[in-house]
Amino acid sequence: MKKITFLANLIQAKIFCLLIFTMLTGCKSIDVRGQFVSDDAIKEINERKLTQEEIINLIGTPTYQPEYSNNTWYYIQRSLSTRAWFNPKLLEQRIVKIVFNENGKAIEAKLIDAMPNDNLIAEKKYTKTYGTEQTSIQKFVKNIGRFNKTTDGKKKKQKKSK
Repeated sequence: MKKITFLANLIQAKIFCLLIFTMLTGCKSIDVRGQFVSDDAIKEINERKLTQEEIINLIGTPTYQPEYSNNTWYYIQRSLSTRAWFNPKLLEQRIVKIVFNENGKAIEAKLIDAMPNDNLIAEKKYTKTYGTEQTSIQKFVKNIGRFNKTTDGKKKKQKKSK
């Protein structure tokens, strides 16, 4: 009788774990990154021809400012959806480009991309630096004697006497 009760409890535990696992796979998180620029802000920039300082006060610092052009700012906002253990999925992307003249006044502000771009994939990996890898033989030779350095007892006595 105890064996049957134990098996029943074991089956119940397995069903409970399977149920919890199934529920957790349905969890979804939405991660919004970047600077959002509303359509009203774009309209205001185009109408009033704001300066760079006024734009920073209105919507904040740019997400990206290319090195080749100090007169162009980009504001990028992305919404990513992650479900349990799967790769993130791009839900929405807005890229706003603002071009300035030599005096720092806005010439044009426009929404470049308001549609999801499936060609861009968010990676969680790091960028590998080539040329710094060591082979297993190089690692072995480098570590010879590294962890078991011996000291001469005479040297310790000489240091104490000084």
